[in-house]
Amino acid sequence: MNKRILYNLGLAFIDFIVFFLICILSVMIVTKDTAYFNTNYLISILIISFVKVALSYAFKTYNMLWMYSIRSNLTKLIIITLAIDLIFLILSLIPALGDYTRVKTSIFIVIMLLEFAYLVISRFGLSVYFNYFYHKTETNNSITNTVIVGAGSAGAMVLNEIGRNKEYGYKIVGFIDDSVDKIGQVINNVKVYGPIADINEIVKKLGARKVIIAIPSVGINKLREITNLIEYKDITVEILPDKAKLLQTDLSSTIRKVEIADLLGRTPIELDKSKLNSFLNDKVVLVTGGGGSIGSEICRQVLEYNPRKLIIFDIYENTTYELKTELDLKYRNRDIQPDYLALIGSVRDESRLEEVFSKYKPNIVFHAAAHKHVPLMEDSPYEAIKNNIKGTYNVAKMADKYGVDKMVLISTDKAVRPTNVMGASKRFCEMVVEAWNAKSEHTRYSMVRFGNVLGSNGSVIPLFRKQIEAGGPVTVTSAEINRFFMTIPEACGLVIESGAYAEGGEKFILDMGEPVKIIDLAKNMIKLSGLELGKDIDIEITGLRPGEKLYEELLLKTANATKTDNDKIYVEKGIHPFSLEKIEEIINHLLEIGHNNKEVLEYLQELEIIKKG
Repeated sequence: MNKRILYNLGLAFIDFIVFFLICILSVMIVTKDTAYFNTNYLISILIISFVKVALSYAFKTYNMLWMYSIRSNLTKLIIITLAIDLIFLILSLIPALGDYTRVKTSIFIVIMLLEFAYLVISRFGLSVYFNYFYHKTETNNSITNTVIVGAGSAGAMVLNEIGRNKEYGYKIVGFIDDSVDKIGQVINNVKVYGPIADINEIVKKLGARKVIIAIPSVGINKLREITNLIEYKDITVEILPDKAKLLQTDLSSTIRKVEIADLLGRTPIELDKSKLNSFLNDKVVLVTGGGGSIGSEICRQVLEYNPRKLIIFDIYENTTYELKTELDLKYRNRDIQPDYLALIGSVRDESRLEEVFSKYKPNIVFHAAAHKHVPLMEDSPYEAIKNNIKGTYNVAKMADKYGVDKMVLISTDKAVRPTNVMGASKRFCEMVVEAWNAKSEHTRYSMVRFGNVLGSNGSVIPLFRKQIEAGGPVTVTSAEINRFFMTIPEACGLVIESGAYAEGGEKFILDMGEPVKIIDLAKNMIKLSGLELGKDIDIEITGLRPGEKLYEELLLKTANATKTDNDKIYVEKGIHPFSLEKIEEIINHLLEIGHNNKEVLEYLQELEIIKKG
């Protein structure tokens, strides 16, 4: 249980005891008759005291900040408490309710007066205590000078919470705000500076080494603007969560460092949880490539919707083992244990797939297993053919054979007008799925395209991070190259929701927002690391790699794409170019070609699956 909840419960218990004692004292003042303390009266005041505290707790009076806005908080608390007293006074005048509510009106009046005095003295005392405790922490040499961006209620909460706890290591030396009414004011002996545009000068003036952005209601564009303003050299920048989380958790544990996703300015994506629940609940779900970055996150999210069984299927045992261990730790103390298992195997191995499908008979299949690295597949195209194309064919075939309800292929933006082997193999995977959808009488096949995900295995962000830790240089293939980005959880959430929408044959395209220049991503990561570009570390332009585009496309024919109920998911439906018989003929020929890389590329160009030249 976190400190905030313990503090609130402790204060509520003290109030309960004091309210009970006030009821007894009021009788002594009014009647001076100890005989009044019969069983009915004692039960009555116990019930009244408990209900009073419970209702105060429900009205969130125990979350009030007594280091800030004491007058308005105290007024609200007194009104709520006395209103509850008046309700009980009215009830006490109704004979039909019996002896349990019957208390003299004069006693109730004394009770309200004493409660008024108690609330004023106790809450004012809390305010004095917190402010005194806060100033005491300033003598601690280990505390870091910190400024809070945002002088509103969230900023005050940060001041209240971390100011009275030495172990957090913060010394709030100033607020920074854009409000003309707030600039120059003093909040509990902490001055408000501004505007935010002058943040770097203010930080230097105050000798701050930490910045906490405490504006949870700020729009994503404003947050991006603030984070981009800050010079991160020797400065730690932290951010507060959204308002919904502030009162649910220990504040100190929710303040986190600004991450690269914050600087990209992505808007949080909302999922239709009721739709996902009806899609996944009590279903057997198979995730191929389940140990990878995308597959593992799909597994995590699927388990939140109570599937009958989750099958994690992957050829790479290390990441699969790590995921299994993670899930075991997460769910070990749950009353209801989800049913999941990890199986090792390759999608290239049709007999292994047959074993899995025949034994577990999945209802839903997410096919995430694939080779995905563009330069590696340029040098080993036959491996892309075997793993991506033949593997997808094998999974699709088993889905039809064993009556899977839905199969969702995880595709990529590189499948749009592909210029490389990896993109061409994924485009052909889409054709495989389209062909099986046309033939199957039961299974509904669909595919989802999206761009790069932040922090996935082998992506540019882990590479940049390693290069920065090594002292550089950070390598970028072109100053003009850009990519679409999305976080792993939101991409996987949209993949699952796309599966819920699927009726068969759709190509779902995720709205990735605006493309981001890779060189800007590199600069932001250097900035977040507290380094100065050109002084501490350099960026080196290395030139485009074979098959690499300057930019990626998500929509093949934008005019054919329409929005689903989720405005972040588009759907495109087209006619598949090849029959299943033709698909099988092409796959067999590609496998016959084998490791003759030149002939593989020429055949893919001949089929117009890969762009010539």
